[in-house]
Amino acid sequence: MQKRAVVISCFHYYSYRVRPVLEELRGRGYACTYLTSDFDHWKKQPFSVKLPDCEQLHTLPYQRNLSTARIRSHARFARDAFRRIAELKPDLIYVIVPPNSLCRQAAQYKKEHPQVRLVFDLYDLWPETFPSGMGKRLLALPFAVWGRLRDRALPSADLIYAECDLYRQTLGDRLRGLNVQTLPLCRPEATVKKTAAPEGEGLALCWLGSINNIIDIDLLQALFSRMSALRPLTLHVIGDGEARGQLLAAAEAAGAEVVYHGAVYDPEARQNIFDRCHFGLNVMKRSVCIGLTMKSLDYLTGGLPLLNTVAGDTRSLLAQYGAGMEIDRADLSGTAARICAMTEEENTAMRINALQLFEERFSECAVREILRGVTGEEQ
Repeated sequence: MQKRAVVISCFHYYSYRVRPVLEELRGRGYACTYLTSDFDHWKKQPFSVKLPDCEQLHTLPYQRNLSTARIRSHARFARDAFRRIAELKPDLIYVIVPPNSLCRQAAQYKKEHPQVRLVFDLYDLWPETFPSGMGKRLLALPFAVWGRLRDRALPSADLIYAECDLYRQTLGDRLRGLNVQTLPLCRPEATVKKTAAPEGEGLALCWLGSINNIIDIDLLQALFSRMSALRPLTLHVIGDGEARGQLLAAAEAAGAEVVYHGAVYDPEARQNIFDRCHFGLNVMKRSVCIGLTMKSLDYLTGGLPLLNTVAGDTRSLLAQYGAGMEIDRADLSGTAARICAMTEEENTAMRINALQLFEERFSECAVREILRGVTGEEQ
């Protein structure tokens, strides 16, 4: 009889996470069902998706991320997901976390069905990744309750994947004695790759992705001011978000020419913008607990080195491969001088290194090699 697997992703992390998992499981002979939401948790509106063996569960809408409505929505999704799992009777359950409420339901199901293989994928840490230090202190009690939904369920899993080493370090003793592996994000490789640095005396930077409250816009403005005093500076912005106006105004006030491209999804069109830039910006506030960003993978697959403030995995990998430069918050003038003194040859070398980093650590081939152990079967 054919084995069955269920993959759950409330937030529809398909291209970076769900798709390679499903492909690995199907390649191992599993019949797969993918359970996700019918509510877009970023746009706060219903959405539909057409994918093989995908079932969308009706999800309670909400408007504010910090709200009882969101907690109810996640709890209802978790309940409905495991009601559906009880009907499907899978041999393997792959749960992408958060929401943490899925962990509690999964642990209960595992207790009742110990023969089922349970895999937790810690794609994000909540509430650890909440960006406001003050907010974390004010909400310490509810955040602790929220975190325990996940932590108490972790020993129930046969295998735990963490999206980055930083998450494993953050959870620390809560993972002691458990079967834990790091499973990085992955991205399809770009079909068009240009390794030569842009020509000309100006310096061009790219911002890609959501423009929200976890970006350190004050830091960017201060850095841009110092850079534009040394070389003509252009900022290409791909994406949108509630802080878009603030970012564009800050860049212009700092003396940069701003080119706003809006949301660009076509890979070739996006690559054409990358080819005009020297670096991709990967800049977050200090309080954000992130080891690796999705935007960094998009930069790397396009051969674009990073200007980076993200600690953990990203910082160590950039240093190991020479695929970017760190922004020194304590010495922005020195950072600006180092960036602006860079030659075309040096930037070209960084671009080649960026592609090598992507191919060796974040390509589908690299990630699928780690996923070979997802079923716990002999290879």
